[in-house]
Amino acid sequence: MKDMEAMRAVLKRATISDVAQKASVSIATVSRVLNKASNVRPALQRRVLEAAAELNFRPDSLAQGMRSNKTGVIGVVVPNLQNPLSSEAIVGIEEELTRLGYTQFLANSRYDRLREEKILKEFSRRRVDGIIAILDRDDDPAAIAQLRALSMPLVLLEREVGSEFDSVRTDQIAGTYRATRYLLSLGHRNIALVTVPSNNMSGRYRLQGYQNALADAAIPIRNELIRMQGYTRGYALDASYSILSTRDRPSALIVSGGMLAGVLEASRQLNLVIPDHLSLISLGDTELAGLMRPGITAIRYDWAETGRVAARRVVERLNGDRSEASRFIVPYEFIRRESCLDLA
Repeated sequence: MKDMEAMRAVLKRATISDVAQKASVSIATVSRVLNKASNVRPALQRRVLEAAAELNFRPDSLAQGMRSNKTGVIGVVVPNLQNPLSSEAIVGIEEELTRLGYTQFLANSRYDRLREEKILKEFSRRRVDGIIAILDRDDDPAAIAQLRALSMPLVLLEREVGSEFDSVRTDQIAGTYRATRYLLSLGHRNIALVTVPSNNMSGRYRLQGYQNALADAAIPIRNELIRMQGYTRGYALDASYSILSTRDRPSALIVSGGMLAGVLEASRQLNLVIPDHLSLISLGDTELAGLMRPGITAIRYDWAETGRVAARRVVERLNGDRSEASRFIVPYEFIRRESCLDLA
């Protein structure tokens, strides 16, 4: 009988009232101790904490959040968890949020607008304090309307929507411009671009940097050398294969870091040796770019830093910052390896 009573006591979740009774204090005192108030005597604080530990008491964070209108949680939505560059940004977000006393709800939209819409609705239902989002696309009126209707701070990562929302991005225009100009300086004139669609900021800005570099060098833009309809390794394989299998194939190619494996596979299937037959630059310094032999020249973006900046910005908003929306641009670094042949 006593064993059954003991088991029921273990299985029964302790309440703040149970802690108060065991410590012989008021519920208000327990609340002050748990909320780390400064006006509680050390001996009394110790007694309450010991009672809570003995009862295996865990505060109900959701209930606390409902009372304080804060949950201590930031919702984070990304379009592709498998992309190594997105993963770096998530690590940066988590590191900074942890330092600032927050946790994250992480969701993957899989480049699906309807799924993204449901995720944002779920974040609102769960009353997260703020949201950091890498949207599927940032030119969709329905998506923009949903963002405007949110009741919590929002920071966009690698996306921009007018001047309404805080945004943090890498310098895709300058990075792609530098990659293109470098290939031009080596004597390349037919340079292909395989990257993400132009319905989001990354694709638009990469295309702009590429076109600006060619225009500044008075090189005609060949639209047949530009592929911007997908995100995956499989898409990059098909796109680059179709470009590289033509008689007038390009001597150089610039590719999004997350698609690098697809271009490498297409080169292998076509028996193209890097850099002898094809010079290659990755927009994003992935682990694969560094491990390949020869190493792949890359534009290195500090994705972890973009995550940290986004996390700090959303917390600043939660702490009362009411200034106009800001745009933060994280600079790039040019990493020269052995994947580009000098034709000059």
